[in-house]
Amino acid sequence: MKWIIFLCLSLSFIPALGALAPREDLEKDLKGSGLKGWIHGASQPLQLFVFTYRKPGNFFDHQEFPLVAGNDSVARTLPTLTRHDEVLLKGSFLANSAPIQHIWVEALEIIKKHGEPGAQENPYPYQTQLPDDLLHLKEIDGKVHAVAHQGKVLVIEYQDAVVPVVVGKPELAAGLYRNDKVHLAIKVRAHPSEPTHVSLDLTAAAPLKVIDRMVDWHGKTGSLKGHLVLFPKSPQVAFNVFALQVVDEQGIRREFTLVNFENEKVFTEIRQKLQDLWDSEPSGIENGRNKLINKKITITASGSFNVVDPGQANPQILLTGPEAIQLVKN
Repeated sequence: MKWIIFLCLSLSFIPALGALAPREDLEKDLKGSGLKGWIHGASQPLQLFVFTYRKPGNFFDHQEFPLVAGNDSVARTLPTLTRHDEVLLKGSFLANSAPIQHIWVEALEIIKKHGEPGAQENPYPYQTQLPDDLLHLKEIDGKVHAVAHQGKVLVIEYQDAVVPVVVGKPELAAGLYRNDKVHLAIKVRAHPSEPTHVSLDLTAAAPLKVIDRMVDWHGKTGSLKGHLVLFPKSPQVAFNVFALQVVDEQGIRREFTLVNFENEKVFTEIRQKLQDLWDSEPSGIENGRNKLINKKITITASGSFNVVDPGQANPQILLTGPEAIQLVKN
């Protein structure tokens, strides 16, 4: 039973960049009957659209590819996409020097709409304006969103924007974990103009410095305080997943998933308590880009921290039971 619970959660919280399927097989599909998969993320303001391909029969063999519109029709369709939409792509891989392969999309068919609840009616209001907010900066603090290919691929979250980083020296990023807090010396790149990319400034004394390593939390016990977060059930997970959001003095946000892997009954009781808290203040719910945040519900959660993989979407707090969660009265 413990494994079943873990597997259910893993369907949503596994590494963002997985094992590689042969490029020639994927390109054959792209140029033929089409490549089927799901939208990992879509942002019209950031001009960033990412596609997930999963190998049939093996959920854990998956890859993410940025999408580039190959014509006006696709360019009009991309902004209508939302997370978890199932799509069929036709096109080819771009022959560029980027360490992560981009797909040049010549045709796009939406097989099934999903999206986050209310995504179309209440789109996320980005606060960060790119590239303007970065142009005057030489150093930034952020959070690792994804790292792969031995550090050649690095994506960070700066404030509420997702920014690809050209590393230059992959060894600087090779050991990073998702959600690591990092300090970067940067230069804003002129190409591509959208989405905004930055390069590490390799002339700086410390181009990339880790402020807080997520793996260092693993196995430690403690208590955290923050707003209650909901990741709604999706094609990848069968039930609502709750988390606690912690915001530091730099404004860096981390979500800690609230779980119990030892006992299905206890985990059900934990989820029910969190659902009841969530439902008690519906007027406090805000769109958090890929999640919902209830700004009227503040909780503390106590337990041990669990970080088992560099690509783990969120660190976890392993709770002994519902009593490990306490409502903080405002």
